[in-house]
Amino acid sequence: MKTTVKFLAALGLMGAMVSTSSAGELLRPRITLGTANVKTISGDRGGYVIDYAIRALKLRRSGGFVRFDGACDSACTLYLSMPKSKICVTRNASFGFHLPYGAGARGNQVAANFMMKNYPGWVRGWIAKRGGLKNSIATMTYADASRFLPTCPSAQRTTIASLSPTRLRGG
Repeated sequence: MKTTVKFLAALGLMGAMVSTSSAGELLRPRITLGTANVKTISGDRGGYVIDYAIRALKLRRSGGFVRFDGACDSACTLYLSMPKSKICVTRNASFGFHLPYGAGARGNQVAANFMMKNYPGWVRGWIAKRGGLKNSIATMTYADASRFLPTCPSAQRTTIASLSPTRLRGG
């Protein structure tokens, strides 16, 4: 019982911090990864909602970017709460959505509400068109995600952009 109360309180606090957005995020941004703090996600099966909420919040606060280059399932999808200007997808990206489980009936409902509240509108709309979150996984592919998120720069362009001016001059 005590653990559930702490979990619910933490999710409430995270919701207040993560759900902020700006009008600029409504426009499809250009993304330049450069030398920024870039987290590449591929093959992430998810985990505890609170853990991913904290990770996404820390990355947001640090000004980091998320590069989706493979599967991002379950709680991992909370990275989609990042500003659009800080996210990009490759052709390998996919997102798996389902109802949270493992925290008891009340905890699972709170976790599901938290996730839905923090997803951007386009994700909530995509989920709603499929009948909402369910026990089975609904997979969003690159084709759907790229309608709302920028495609990541190619690996070659990212590598070149991350080289220091000294290295580019050959020194």
